[in-house]
Amino acid sequence: MSTARRTGAGRRLLLAAAFITSILVLGGCTGSEGEPEGADASASASGSASASVSAAPGEAQPAPDLEGIPEVVAVVNGTEIGRDLFTDTYEGQFAQASAQAQAAGQEVDQDLLKTTVADNLVSSELLRQEADRRGITATPEGRAAAVDELLQTSGLASEEELKAAFADQGIDDAEFDEQLTDQVKLDTLLAEEAGDTTPTDQEIQEAYDAAKAQQEAGGDTATPIPPLEDVREQIIQQLSGGRTSEAAQALVARLRDDADITVNL
Repeated sequence: MSTARRTGAGRRLLLAAAFITSILVLGGCTGSEGEPEGADASASASGSASASVSAAPGEAQPAPDLEGIPEVVAVVNGTEIGRDLFTDTYEGQFAQASAQAQAAGQEVDQDLLKTTVADNLVSSELLRQEADRRGITATPEGRAAAVDELLQTSGLASEEELKAAFADQGIDDAEFDEQLTDQVKLDTLLAEEAGDTTPTDQEIQEAYDAAKAQQEAGGDTATPIPPLEDVREQIIQQLSGGRTSEAAQALVARLRDDADITVNL
């Protein structure tokens, strides 16, 4: 049986910037429904990868420990996840985890982070395969939406500027398009699986009321929660994202039951 390879051709910054967002959804790293002001998904993931070990004031955080990472980190239904892809993804997540841990006076649990990154890469590969099995393609509309999201995140003004920025980091137009296609197909798959995730007005109100009650119970009056209409869109995104996350986790669980997976860490 032939074996495909998922490598880290170039420095997969698009993976780290946009595609990793979809991967992190699988870990349930969206903010809780009672937090209209939102919780940063990357920070949540980083926090979960931090051990409660205090670092001395001014002590530098350790460098990513990538010693002994095998050439093939995992095999998913015959498709290999290579060391380069794992390394690129791990380094991006370590940078986030390190910043989070340093702010909290902790150090990163690198063993846990490695396991988490490998698990997320396996999950994302299962979803890629499922999207292909269902015949999902990246439509022009989906591609345009993904580019718009990247532009909003990066603060750049056009797709040309975006490609130029990635080219500066070693990602040419062909790889940019390949990774963008992966992103769109994954987004389409998760949208198909989740269905309509739009919350009702009652659910929005309940989430807002729960957040206010939580704040009052915690005695935090210095930063009052803004009026509902000011945070309504954030609540909608949070509740919708939570439902997409739940659908993604359920789909991955089903796919794992029937998958042939080997992790070599």
